[in-house]
Amino acid sequence: MKKLMIALYCVVALTAFAWKPGEPIPEKIAPIKAPFDMPQLQRPKFQDKTFSIEKYGAKQCKWGATPLVKSTDAIKEAIAACNKAGGGKVLIPKGDWVTGAVHLKSNVNLHLEEGATLHFSDNPKDYLPVVYVRWEGVECYNYSPLVYAPNCENIAITGKGTLNGHGKKWWPFKKRSGRNRVAAAKQPLEKRKFGYKAGVTSQRPVLLCPWKSKNVLIEGVTLIDPPFWTVQPVYCENVIIRGITVNSRKGPNGDGIDIDSCKNVLIEYNDLKTNDDAVCLKSGLNEDGMKIGIPTENVVVRNFLARDVKTGSGGIVVGSEMSGGVRNIYVHDAHFERCDRGIRFKSCKGRGGVVENCWFENITMKDIRRQSFNINTAYDKQARGKAPLFQKLFLKNIKVEGTSKAIDLIGLPDKKFNTIEVVDSTFTGAKEGAAVKNATGVRFKNVKIQSNSGSLTLIGVSDSTFEDVDLNGKKPMQKNCKNVTIK
Repeated sequence: MKKLMIALYCVVALTAFAWKPGEPIPEKIAPIKAPFDMPQLQRPKFQDKTFSIEKYGAKQCKWGATPLVKSTDAIKEAIAACNKAGGGKVLIPKGDWVTGAVHLKSNVNLHLEEGATLHFSDNPKDYLPVVYVRWEGVECYNYSPLVYAPNCENIAITGKGTLNGHGKKWWPFKKRSGRNRVAAAKQPLEKRKFGYKAGVTSQRPVLLCPWKSKNVLIEGVTLIDPPFWTVQPVYCENVIIRGITVNSRKGPNGDGIDIDSCKNVLIEYNDLKTNDDAVCLKSGLNEDGMKIGIPTENVVVRNFLARDVKTGSGGIVVGSEMSGGVRNIYVHDAHFERCDRGIRFKSCKGRGGVVENCWFENITMKDIRRQSFNINTAYDKQARGKAPLFQKLFLKNIKVEGTSKAIDLIGLPDKKFNTIEVVDSTFTGAKEGAAVKNATGVRFKNVKIQSNSGSLTLIGVSDSTFEDVDLNGKKPMQKNCKNVTIK
């Protein structure tokens, strides 16, 4: 383990997080230097051909106009023509345009000019027929995502325009949900019909979902007011998400970016204000996720902001749907401010799955309302079944100013998490200190925790060391621990 950590910290000399929203981002994608094998991702390339939706009959229309003129068919025809011609750019010109579901095809770059807004209809019938998706970790048939890219190769959504999900009419569906996803995970796929066609108007669609696609670019656009999650690539490979702005704070479950059973992903220079997890890594729920068995792996998240994240969520989160596994994650140079949590791992019995080889480095946090670093494998205390495993999680140079609780790590008595390292990190202005429960192989080195109450509480911890730990004069507490060294 020591050799592994030395190798990690020698990978690249990182500078402090400095990018701010509104500042230009580098045109060139910087080399990816991760503590695991990762390809150097490149933008997909397109033919120099432009297909303006106006040429296919699209009409500008302000949101709320009477009548509301939709350009759904025109956008569909432009995408089909672009694809048939071998690819190129489908142009959404400056102005206001209203549409139903948009389905992308291979070799198409959906480009929104600066000043262009694509308004998505809030009529559920505009997202029928139902399509094949994964909804909160369970495969099913549901309303089409607002932008859906199934089985595509070389696709992009780019530009300085805006995708407005107009989720207000969808949000009350949360209270009328008639589907239990845990029960659904045990049923055959053909019985999981969540959309209007099945007589259930409850499960809200994602704003943007590439599905089983390869070489995906999402760059520059602004996404606001999604009905449900905002960006959710599922079963995709070679994904770049950079320079996007998300504001989903008005509605429930407004995750920013959910990477769901994908491989080789770069996320950078994004500004996220979300009503749920800002960036979340997932891989399916319970039986369904374990049966499919596709992990999320090889993900680099760098140079991004998460602010005003609420509903108990975090700036960077793993789980709770992680039954297919999550591995090889590197998060560095980020800032979280006024978030409910900072770095969060969540799961429970029934999930199974393994989360491992996750590195977090050069992250600053300010005014975190709950825990700045949290692991909880008892996320649902009533859950039963196969326990998840979290192991090989490494944090370095984490700087926190103001938090309710500095560190809160909760494992299961019968499946302790193991090999957790926190080094060269400072937690100041904490109401509570650090607590570690049911863990093995924990290592704190050169860690400062300044708290009003508590210091370092260890319960059921074994084979762990805490050295050069500054608890601001407070004494640590141990209970049912074995082979623990505190210096």
